Amino acid sequence: MNSAKTLYSILNVIIFLLLMGIGLGVFFFLMLLLGIKQDVVNLRVDLINFKTEAMPYVYTVLRLGVYVIFINALWNLRKATKLFLKNDFYNYKLIRVLEISGKLMIISAISAWSIDWISDVFFKFRISIGLSETTLVYLFVIAIGLFLMLISKVLNDAKTMKEENDLTI
Repeated sequence: MNSAKTLYSILNVIIFLLLMGIGLGVFFFLMLLLGIKQDVVNLRVDLINFKTEAMPYVYTVLRLGVYVIFINALWNLRKATKLFLKNDFYNYKLIRVLEISGKLMIISAISAWSIDWISDVFFKFRISIGLSETTLVYLFVIAIGLFLMLISKVLNDAKTMKEENDLTI
């Protein structure tokens, strides 16, 4: 169970860093929206790259939505890790949380991948075909989501077999 404790700690750090980064990003984005000058971060928006003035804001809101979904997936995975620490593998809550976490990871990866592709087409006016590092990351997150759903299904089947075994004895 040492690995479960390590995973739990790592998930806590990742969630904290993501929330802190998103919070700072939203803060500086609001400063940009309100027209407040700042010299901390070189933040500027080239409106030439966008067809309308609203596009960067729509893009930012869409990306924030993807981050919210991904953080929710990590939070559910954190809950599952906490249940793993209790050594209760035949718990319906553990099975459900793993399934939800897997589905949310798949949704967030596909959404982020789609938003990146759409932004390349509409903002950068280019279509790229092939595998890049980001594409591989999205595919890896999808694979992790599918693996979590598989583990959920395996634990559900094991729980069903254990219940049948308990009834026959």
